[in-house]
Amino acid sequence: MKSGLDYTIVRPTRLTDEPGDGRIRVGDHVGRGTVPREDVAATIAATLHEPTTIGKLFELTDGDLPIEDALRGL
Repeated sequence: MKSGLDYTIVRPTRLTDEPGDGRIRVGDHVGRGTVPREDVAATIAATLHEPTTIGKLFELTDGDLPIEDALRGL
């Protein structure tokens, strides 16, 4: 974070091997929960195309919003 480079830090809750559904919840503190590994991977890939994630650290768990919508809300 102190490097001066653009960064995004994603902190998922407990990972599961269940199939992802592309719906998540993100925030500073999302509490305990679980999230499919597939949705974590899709979220990380989506951060590469979403400028609102630059310079952010956020937690990630299973939720109701499509990944792109959840990231735009950061």
